[in-house]
Amino acid sequence: MSSEDALAPDLLLHEIRNILVMSERRNRVTADGAASLLVRLRRVPLVIVEMKDDLGILQLAREHRLSGYDATYLALAVAHDTALVTLDRKLDAAARVAGLKTFG
Repeated sequence: MSSEDALAPDLLLHEIRNILVMSERRNRVTADGAASLLVRLRRVPLVIVEMKDDLGILQLAREHRLSGYDATYLALAVAHDTALVTLDRKLDAAARVAGLKTFG
């Protein structure tokens, strides 16, 4: 990330919000803590990309047996020919098949 912009699909923001809401419900974070985390997230130097290639994402999900969510991250990395950062083994494998470098 020090030499190029980090990209993330707009989906990331929805996923983070959902994680925070679920964490609040499970008493793992307070409402103030969740708000603070969102403020800190907005300071991370990410380029948020709106993903519009619905058919391409569906195709990647089918080809690699990924969720639509994971296929969105893969589609972004493929479209920008960039490395993918993930801890998900299935997504990591799909990225490697697609010829991408991965970190995780």
